[in-house]
Amino acid sequence: MLKKKTLKWLIPLSIFCGTLYTSCSEHTSVDLPDPELETIAVKDVTDDAQLRVSIENPDGATGQEGSNKLVDGDTTTKYLAKDFKSLNIDFQFDTAKLIASYEFTTGNDFDGRDPMDWKFYGSDDGQNWTELDSHMGMQFRKRRTTYKFYFKNEQQFTYYRWSISKLYNDNMFQASEFRLIQMPPSSQKDAPREKIDSLSKNGVSLVFINHSDKSELAYQERLINTYFSVYPKLIADFNPDAKKKLYFIIDPTYEGAAYAFGDVVVFSYDYMEGNPTDGDVVVHETMHHIQQGYQGNVPGWLVEGIADNVRYHYGIDDPDPWTLQDYKPEHNFDGSYGITARFLLWIETHKNENFVKELDRALRNGINYNDFFRQSLGKSIEDTWREYAQNPAL
Repeated sequence: MLKKKTLKWLIPLSIFCGTLYTSCSEHTSVDLPDPELETIAVKDVTDDAQLRVSIENPDGATGQEGSNKLVDGDTTTKYLAKDFKSLNIDFQFDTAKLIASYEFTTGNDFDGRDPMDWKFYGSDDGQNWTELDSHMGMQFRKRRTTYKFYFKNEQQFTYYRWSISKLYNDNMFQASEFRLIQMPPSSQKDAPREKIDSLSKNGVSLVFINHSDKSELAYQERLINTYFSVYPKLIADFNPDAKKKLYFIIDPTYEGAAYAFGDVVVFSYDYMEGNPTDGDVVVHETMHHIQQGYQGNVPGWLVEGIADNVRYHYGIDDPDPWTLQDYKPEHNFDGSYGITARFLLWIETHKNENFVKELDRALRNGINYNDFFRQSLGKSIEDTWREYAQNPAL
């Protein structure tokens, strides 16, 4: 028999232990997958759904490039939607499905028609939507190639929507195939997502998208600072109508250095990792966005030469490992990049300090560059180069 004093302390202690056990149980419980959901087979269920699109091909759903081609199981056909502003591609099932993956196959030609930004939704009624997945700044380098996307989802929906808000660089959308894959929770996975920063400053905006596995990039701040420091000046000095919002995309799949396209600048992850102090690559590439609107047949070597000349004048890297190429007898005016850029700098130094700005304006107005050389300097580009070659000092 317990003494009263012992019983007095035992009762509160037992209450405390019971409370402690309950508290710990609540915080350490593990959510087990729904047994019913685990019976779902991994399966392509696209053919079980009714398809609707917000923009139909002019020849109709059954036409040669109608929406039916998006789900016909044939990657040699395609769906083409014209006059793109945004596009909703909806799937309605008779019974709710547990979708946790989808597959997209690129079209046969121009990659500017590929989707770049989109969201993927589920709905019970086709009116109220739950976001399940999203992507920005996507790049698809291969044609008629299938790309797979994964996400975790434990809610079955009757409706699913692929909502595309932006294309890479065109006013027409195309895709060869789009497939919906159901799978039980235990088979689902979260695919890596791109890291996104959106910024605005000095009258321009930037969306910085990092597709690499690194969460922090040593050169990201440098690229961003160069953009906000230099791009507004390029707009003011060369083309006030240039785009005020650009995308910077760090792409591990691109094997070059960088390129500009549409309203995008793509930077090779490998190049930037190897050249983290090259912030002025931004100047060259954003100048290409300034150059959009050139009329007529403007050769690529001249476009690149102007961009490198502008990099020389507007670059802010200090110290700057990049330089123009010194003159060599084997060079010619159409050598592009630093060769052409130095030639233009020589003209600015010895003949007309505003030559490149005036040349840029002339090309925008459709004036042939050969004609502009004669109008501005009184001689052809060939004769001007010969004079440069005789005394190339700056």
